[in-house]
Amino acid sequence: MTQRADSSSSPELFSRLSELERLTIPDGWSEESFRSEAEKDNGFVLYITENDEITALLTGYYAVGEGDITNVSVHPEHRRKGLACELICEFQRLLPHDTENIFLEVRASNAPAINLYEKCGFSRISVRKNFYRNPREDAIVMRKEVK
Repeated sequence: MTQRADSSSSPELFSRLSELERLTIPDGWSEESFRSEAEKDNGFVLYITENDEITALLTGYYAVGEGDITNVSVHPEHRRKGLACELICEFQRLLPHDTENIFLEVRASNAPAINLYEKCGFSRISVRKNFYRNPREDAIVMRKEVK
């Protein structure tokens, strides 16, 4: 079941989200980054637990008719179970009704994630040169039309 963190969530939750993030991305988000996103009126921090373990997370925000997914992480032992798609669907469901598009960036070398996003209805629309660091890499910008 998908859950949403907010300003009343425990500090321990944000610590656990950061731990999962760092399993998948070495220089991933800090506790404070997750807390800050959850406290924003237009921010989303969604996560899934199994047996009290956080198995997947998604962060994003809404602004001026557009959603933006900033982060998706799934515990390596829980991949290929549909958790990321579940989070993306929940993010879309929670967006205001005037949302027209959802955007995200993904490392150009991350073929599994690109395939996942395409399966969830996203299309490649552009490239951002040298967007990522450690290592330096291009980002594929993807969009899903929701209207």
